[in-house]
Amino acid sequence: MVESTAAAGQRRHDPRHKMFEPVALHFGGMAARAHFLDLSCSGALAHCETPPAAGTFLTVEGQGQEASGRVIWANGKRFGIQFSQPLTQSAMTAWIEGY
Repeated sequence: MVESTAAAGQRRHDPRHKMFEPVALHFGGMAARAHFLDLSCSGALAHCETPPAAGTFLTVEGQGQEASGRVIWANGKRFGIQFSQPLTQSAMTAWIEGY
């Protein structure tokens, strides 16, 4: 399914919270450690030594939270994740505040 340009643009306006929080990635039968560099309810900017390729579906775990999504771009060691479902306020708080 292709997301409309208007919908994609609206998602990018979600407030972003800068952070440096370790997370675990699970994709294609593999696991990797990464860090969120910023987080919004619709996605995250992440950093990983060997990031997954654009288009990869993955699960992210950290701070007792779990989210699934798709890598929408990757450049060097940074990549963007678009979550399958927007994060709840409690999940946002847990990741941002570390509990």
